[in-house]
Amino acid sequence: MLIEKWQHNRSKIEQSGRVARAKAQAAGIAVYYTDPSLADGIIREMPDGERHLIEIIDGIDVVKAALPSRSLRREPAE
Repeated sequence: MLIEKWQHNRSKIEQSGRVARAKAQAAGIAVYYTDPSLADGIIREMPDGERHLIEIIDGIDVVKAALPSRSLRREPAE
């Protein structure tokens, strides 16, 4: 049942992620997320679009690899 609900609301969930990322960029803070199409692990995206695969060790971000930067096109925050 949970999977069916997720599939039904997938576009709303994806939109909420885009809105949250845009608001974080506008505030000048990093966004943390996972995206299996980019890497297996936690991705930190900086407000300028720079992205890194990271590991958090004792509360500190440790960069494991640089990832392709996202274009600087701003998405509207709702």
